Amino acid sequence: MKYSGFTDIHCHVVPFVDDGADAMETSQAMIGMAYKSGTRRIIATPHYGTARAKASSGRIVRRFKMLEDWVESAYPDMEIYLGQELSYHSGIEEEIKRGRALTMADSQYALIEFRPGDQYSRIRQGLESIRMSGYRPILAHAERCEVLAGNVDYVDELVHMGIYVQVNASSITGKNGRFIKGAVKKMMRRNLVHLVGSDGHDLQKRKPVLIDAVKDVKRHYGWDYAERLFISNPECIIYNQYIER
Repeated sequence: MKYSGFTDIHCHVVPFVDDGADAMETSQAMIGMAYKSGTRRIIATPHYGTARAKASSGRIVRRFKMLEDWVESAYPDMEIYLGQELSYHSGIEEEIKRGRALTMADSQYALIEFRPGDQYSRIRQGLESIRMSGYRPILAHAERCEVLAGNVDYVDELVHMGIYVQVNASSITGKNGRFIKGAVKKMMRRNLVHLVGSDGHDLQKRKPVLIDAVKDVKRHYGWDYAERLFISNPECIIYNQYIER
């Protein structure tokens, strides 16, 4: 079976803008690594609203354009889009509306990050506020929220509220520890995961690679589920279509 055509919806591949790629050469090597492992679409997600964010939206757009131009020539069948990983705080809805904070591939989907130790009430209220503002919130690496990893019923409640759940590829394969892997397994058994991202930052510790997670999901949950997580659901973001639950 040929493993290819995946979309990475969470990757810090734009150079010089956050704690991800630290040079254009690093970005290019990350793109090459992703391509060789079967990824054909990437939504770049620089940080926003945290100390890890090091650039304005204007600078991010300029750096992204440089990378996009290179991708078009080096990998003609690779597509790259711009989004952001938005650290939740009061007033972020207005910042999204004004274009200071970016949605995913210029869609209604917004990738929202919370601190690992945040209480469930803050996570729930924050995501609901964004949803009520007309956006489709994607909870970034849900398994890293301690309260959610410890109680998957909370994840179930969020999904029934209309929230989409993203987990990291490395959490599926166990690279973030047994507890995190177990939490993700519980989520997936209950069909509470909609999207997977590499959360790639570099070429060593946090690689932009999905293939091992794709194989793991196929082996334990079937190809139909893997196809939804890595191909069809991400495509809905790019075309601004609803992801079916």
